[in-house]
Amino acid sequence: MENVKVFESVINSNIINEIEDANWCTDLVQYATYKCKIDGLIAAAYLFCPQIIQVKNYIFIKQFWNCNEEDSFDQINRLEEQYHNNKKDIEMSVNTWSIGDFFVGESSKIMDNDKIIIQFANAIAYFWDRRVKELFPDREIVVKLDNDLMGEFGLCVTMYEDVRSDGK
Repeated sequence: MENVKVFESVINSNIINEIEDANWCTDLVQYATYKCKIDGLIAAAYLFCPQIIQVKNYIFIKQFWNCNEEDSFDQINRLEEQYHNNKKDIEMSVNTWSIGDFFVGESSKIMDNDKIIIQFANAIAYFWDRRVKELFPDREIVVKLDNDLMGEFGLCVTMYEDVRSDGK
């Protein structure tokens, strides 16, 4: 139809076919509300739209910043020394996380399904990217997926500010 447009989700709706025992569901929304209930969905929203902390000029996912506010400047000083004031490396050292580590303890076959892992990773990257663009519209903050980053294994998500060496 000419006046009807469907705008696809970040998640491929056909991924439901990869989920064991989900054939009774009509869609992912039905599956999510059945499996997660409201408390799990609230927690998922928090995961996809996390707290962000700025320490000095560095941007971190607060969940990964393992310091209280009092110790934050000491920790930044240690990171600046360790990474020779390389802002990208400092931010990546904190903000890089293996996708598999989000599910430590999960033993179902679903963790062996790369299609599902990639859908989750794409969703994390999408929403974190939107979150930092909303908070810091004038900064070039990069959220990306890559393999084996900063000592993590497998597919990873990371976030850092892209600061060009010419200062522009």
